[in-house]
Amino acid sequence: MSGTLALSSLVASLDRAELSELVRSRRIAAPASVKDSLDLAAELLKPESLTQALTLLPREELLLLASGNTGLAQGTAQAHARLRSLGLLGTNDAILPEVTEALTALLSSRGVSLEEFHESPAPAPVVEPDPADTSSWFAAALTITGQAAWVLRDMERSPAKLNRNGDVASAWLRNAEERLAIDAADEVVELLRAADLVTPAENWCVSQGAEWLASEGAERWAELALAAVSLMPVQLREQLASAAPGSSLGPVITDFPRRYPLATEPTFTSIERAAGLWERVGITVSGRFSEAGITAIEHSLAPAGSPPAVFPDLGLPEPATGIYIQPDLSVVVPGPLTARDEAAISAIALPEQLGVASTLRISEATLSEAFHRGMRGDEIRSLIGGLALTGIPQPVEYLITTLSERAGSIVVSPFFGEHGRAKIDFARPELRSTVLVDRRLAHLQLQEAPASDPATRDSRPLLSRLRADHVLAALLDARYPARGGGGILTPADTRQPEPEAHTPESAPASPATRALAASEALIERVLESASDGPTDISRQVTLAIRDRTRLQVTVEIRGEVRSFTIVPVSLAAGRMRALDEAAGVERTLPLDAITEVVQIG
Repeated sequence: MSGTLALSSLVASLDRAELSELVRSRRIAAPASVKDSLDLAAELLKPESLTQALTLLPREELLLLASGNTGLAQGTAQAHARLRSLGLLGTNDAILPEVTEALTALLSSRGVSLEEFHESPAPAPVVEPDPADTSSWFAAALTITGQAAWVLRDMERSPAKLNRNGDVASAWLRNAEERLAIDAADEVVELLRAADLVTPAENWCVSQGAEWLASEGAERWAELALAAVSLMPVQLREQLASAAPGSSLGPVITDFPRRYPLATEPTFTSIERAAGLWERVGITVSGRFSEAGITAIEHSLAPAGSPPAVFPDLGLPEPATGIYIQPDLSVVVPGPLTARDEAAISAIALPEQLGVASTLRISEATLSEAFHRGMRGDEIRSLIGGLALTGIPQPVEYLITTLSERAGSIVVSPFFGEHGRAKIDFARPELRSTVLVDRRLAHLQLQEAPASDPATRDSRPLLSRLRADHVLAALLDARYPARGGGGILTPADTRQPEPEAHTPESAPASPATRALAASEALIERVLESASDGPTDISRQVTLAIRDRTRLQVTVEIRGEVRSFTIVPVSLAAGRMRALDEAAGVERTLPLDAITEVVQIG
């Protein structure tokens, strides 16, 4: 016997909100194949979907299912409603055979008998630690928002390569950790992905965080905190509904295996990793909840469609009024900066230590990068002058002057002669000699312009058969002070990723976005099929014949409506032949006269 019809009847009775909750809570392997409630019921009763749902049920609800009708009779209305919302009961709270089989198999795989399962272990004794002060949560909050901002900007300039598993490649992560002085950069990237601030685009992970970077500290943290909360399994978050600031997360995690006895190792791994992120974000401090962290958790438990989370005054420090640049080129940032000032200093420095107060460093490499992105010496001086409370130290001024003289000493422009497509002019002869013998530029096939060529007779530039923008990009990658001329793209333009792969308007949708779109389309199809009337009667009857299922059918013939309890036997030529066991007769009913079909056992 199959529970498909019973579950299909339940699905067909759901409104949009209830159907959305069901689809979100269950794993549907082939959403595109679902056209109506019968298709959805079949998907929900697949073993892998049932296993996913059962492993995250609390002990009390598992016992109700394991005890059959007896257990359900003793269950609360709230428990019944929850099991129905998960598609684990049929219409009229009918037991679904597939659910029973899947639960029996799960218990057997864990080596647990039904009798043992009924013996609920007592909660582990909890020894609460002494109350802890969580007022220091803002230190973690400011650190993570700073780290996230630097990672986002680095990803804007150099998108991260994804490996075969869809994770950011370890080489990019190691480089980010060294370049930005950030520990466990994979956690920062995971947080950014959960917040949809970075998204995969083909084989790359690209930044979508321009709006977030333009916001200020409190707004930034709130978005990261909500993302961190979402990474914790909702089953554990539900146990925190009554948590208060200063209460401890540890006992809830300790008690989780007792409350969810079929939970799998990936769930425990997710809990452990999310708990670590909560500490890093400032949701907890030494395992105890901050007030802002409680607000984030409460919002995550709010019903769908609830207003956005409103955080209390977070009490974060006011933005610093300026920075201090030392003669050794280190930069002391005494507190958080405004979004504008942070963007400015990030153009010419890299972090050495991030926190409530941060230390950055200006170097020849960071200033060279700024020149390569198209900044000029006077722009850099103006930027520093607007930020530094100490003025511009002499070593910094020297670097700016020296690099300004070098910047643009190689000019690449289009050339339309027979010997090449790009012309490279040099302000300094020694640079010309170096470029000619640089093996990194061998693919440019550089050659000296013929002396007889009128356009090149005086300056003797180099020519390449590649396009000018390709030549300029190669020189910049090799760290030469080159710029474009004669209508060529600027250095900043040539170093940007392809627009179609990295702008929010054209970037491919993230997996989460695609899954959400598929779910929404599925919901629309099921609702539309329900509004058109009962799911295809012939399909329901065919299933009942296969499973020898007893049905209650409502028939309307010549204005007269009657109901019969039958067991379908065969279907042919638009007519169903069935046994009416109560009347002791065989009936033949035309399918087009059947208005309702309900499985009753």
